[in-house]
Amino acid sequence: MATSPKRGLVLVADDDPTMRLLMLEMLAQVGLDAAEAEDGLQAVDCYQRLAPDLVLLDVDMPGLDGFSVCREIRRRESPAAATPVIMVTGGDELESVTRAYEAGATDFVSKPINWPILGHRVLYVLRASDAISRLRIADAQHRAVLAAIPDSFFRMNRDGYYLDYEQGHEASNVFATELCVGRHLHQVMPADIAERMHEEVRQVLDTQHIRSLDYELPGPAPRARHGEHPAPQPVRHFEARLVATGPDEVLGLVRDISERKRSEEQIRRLAYCDSLTGIPNRQAFLETLEAELVRSRKAGKKFAVLFMDLDAFKRINDTLGHDVGDHLLKAVSERLRETTRPGDLVSRAEPAANLARLGGDEFTILIPDLERVENALNVAHRVKEAMRRPFLLDAHEIFVTASIGISLYPEDGEDCNSLLKYADTAMYHAKNCGKNNAKLYSSSLTMQIMSHVKLEVGLRKALQNDELYLLYQPQIDVASSQIVGFEALVRWRHPERGIISPTEFIPLAEETGLIVPIGEWVLRTACKQATGWQHPRRRPVRVAVNLSAKQFKDENLTQIVLSALHDSGLPAELLELELTEGTLMDDARATMVTLEQLRGIGVYLSIDDFGTGYSSMNYLKRFDVRALKIDKSFISGLPADSENAAITRAIIAMAHGLKMAVVAEGVETDAQLQLLEQYGCDMVQGYHLGHPSPPDSVQRMLSSQPELATT
Repeated sequence: MATSPKRGLVLVADDDPTMRLLMLEMLAQVGLDAAEAEDGLQAVDCYQRLAPDLVLLDVDMPGLDGFSVCREIRRRESPAAATPVIMVTGGDELESVTRAYEAGATDFVSKPINWPILGHRVLYVLRASDAISRLRIADAQHRAVLAAIPDSFFRMNRDGYYLDYEQGHEASNVFATELCVGRHLHQVMPADIAERMHEEVRQVLDTQHIRSLDYELPGPAPRARHGEHPAPQPVRHFEARLVATGPDEVLGLVRDISERKRSEEQIRRLAYCDSLTGIPNRQAFLETLEAELVRSRKAGKKFAVLFMDLDAFKRINDTLGHDVGDHLLKAVSERLRETTRPGDLVSRAEPAANLARLGGDEFTILIPDLERVENALNVAHRVKEAMRRPFLLDAHEIFVTASIGISLYPEDGEDCNSLLKYADTAMYHAKNCGKNNAKLYSSSLTMQIMSHVKLEVGLRKALQNDELYLLYQPQIDVASSQIVGFEALVRWRHPERGIISPTEFIPLAEETGLIVPIGEWVLRTACKQATGWQHPRRRPVRVAVNLSAKQFKDENLTQIVLSALHDSGLPAELLELELTEGTLMDDARATMVTLEQLRGIGVYLSIDDFGTGYSSMNYLKRFDVRALKIDKSFISGLPADSENAAITRAIIAMAHGLKMAVVAEGVETDAQLQLLEQYGCDMVQGYHLGHPSPPDSVQRMLSSQPELATT
């Protein structure tokens, strides 16, 4: 897979926050990352910690000025890795420019700054710095090569006589200088090698092209211990590279490549071995499967492919770390070796060759010469039960389960790709059936997948075909019994299936990434609709829009929200963005940045489904949202469920203590409403107060609202 080019990191040091903001915007436009420093001392600290690729340094800063910071940077760095520093001066007076260069600056710019030109200037300085670094590296390499050549050299004429021979200081060649100089190839080397070498010499002189030759020579015989048989004489491998240095003379570079040959052989052996677990890898399994396919087809035999995946392995990595996850995979591989006995895996190869790790936590087992389907199911059951036994790793007792899919040859497929794909399909079916399962593939599974794919295709067309629409559920202020807002709820009217439940298509949208464009459409449509609800003689009405985790992580989210507000004309404070606890806690540091940007716009932020996630009080305070929405699962049992009542009362008290409003979802009875009012809940929504309704019904609801009193 191709890797994306590395983005450069630029340290921006300026005590003026406006200048820093402009510089960061400029750097983002030219594709560079940036870090900020507010003064000279902070700039030195950031340089030491972050090792930026370039520094944009203001001259006038509190504490250390720019000249001092530049000198400190030069003092701390190595001469071979000089970081380019661009000084930003208040003017183009000669004294400032001279001081900048004396301090070690690479370049300077004067205020007022031409921002587009500065962006190109930064890129130019980075490219120049990179070129200089490469030149320094190349120069150091060339010097090292010239200072310590480990290989042997010789000069030879067209007739095959050695004119000179120089043994490298680390070379292990078998010839000495006095053995070669003045002698012919045939007097030094075995006849067949000498003839090949002489032919290469003539080819180099005739074509003036570099050529190379590999050859083998016997190495020194190892000493045999007393009473032992002598070890076989080792073979030494050499490579001679030949280049013409005149019309009748070549220069040869001879290198002992015996170690390289041994490494290549080892690499060839390891190419079929999983580096982490030591069992065969994907390539080895595919070749074994292909060979078994050919053998079984000729012999009229059957075989089975088992595809195993650990359940919730990601949770192990996320909670205990990848090191523990790697140790678990090793332990799983070892247990699989023990569990898949040779009697189950009859093959001419070693039994372990039929077990492989495809990657991640996916393993495959090939069962050849299958007589009955029950045999494959028995192996799967034994593997499944073996995985259930606890693993003791680094003082952790880890419990995992496995889901296994099974495909059969020739019933399910007659080629490797089909058999592996169908076993994978059956494995996912096993997971969907509650995990810790083993399932045989059947054609109905493919039909389910095709139905899933068809639904995905339909969802991709739903936006462009205008099949999505919004309903709005009112949010009621408990104290005044007036509507204060509506939550926008997306619905899908499929041209063939009719209304499809959000519980079916929203998870699909999340899985495929379609939730991002759908979410943007919901946001824009809701803002436009809410603009028409506002009336100068009535209380302003908010519209609430749910943000998915993928939307929240979208780097363009802030711009999308700003664009939706601008295009619709809706005031920012009348847009409520609802976020789940899981979304907020996924990456707390990035969350704080995004929340800060949204708060800067002025939108109303709330936490949806509160109580079902895992927010800590510490982070809840830092998130600084305006409201909590109590999940309807806590409201549904009220007032009879005393535990839910206690939880609800505690959430309301906590939210008020943090100066947050509270919205209760799923209110369906008057008794629930009265209890929530008693607990001090601020707002409520649910079927008891209003069903999700189309826009024209919303207008009628709002028209019945009393007008504000005028003075």
